[in-house]
Amino acid sequence: MNKNCMAGLALFALTHSMAAQATQAEQCLSVAQAEALVTYVLPTLVQTSRNKCSTSLPATASLLKENSEQLAKYRAASNDAWPKAKGAVSVLAGEKLPPEIDDTLLRPIADAMFSKLISDEIKPKDCSLIDKIYSDLEPMPSSNLASLAITIMQAATKDDKKQDIPICKAPA
Repeated sequence: MNKNCMAGLALFALTHSMAAQATQAEQCLSVAQAEALVTYVLPTLVQTSRNKCSTSLPATASLLKENSEQLAKYRAASNDAWPKAKGAVSVLAGEKLPPEIDDTLLRPIADAMFSKLISDEIKPKDCSLIDKIYSDLEPMPSSNLASLAITIMQAATKDDKKQDIPICKAPA
């Protein structure tokens, strides 16, 4: 099977299985995997937000600053988080992801999928709030930001409510 065909199949599997995984209780991420996934996705989140908000924000907006130190830190942390984030992507994709898929193929597929998911959620009315949050969080390291995001998600999710990122419950 050639790489393009495999990439297409993997992308198809990822997009379909991500939505289904939240309903399968046995498939969940550890807190460490969820935090790694958030850390890994941060640069994609910023770039996708920039693309969606470039016409809605003033050119001086923090979010629109090219090659910012903040984004450079997110990119470095993203690279470091990939091994655990890859584990999270594998859990979310389940058996539909070929176990032998190479990182050079999986990462661009995952990036494209996350970019699409993020882009679909951002509306022009959200852009000034996204810019404010981005600016307010600038001094916070990626690991703290990921931990905060997952903690808020866990606190805000009721036991019977579907989670966007299915995180395993800690043993009682």
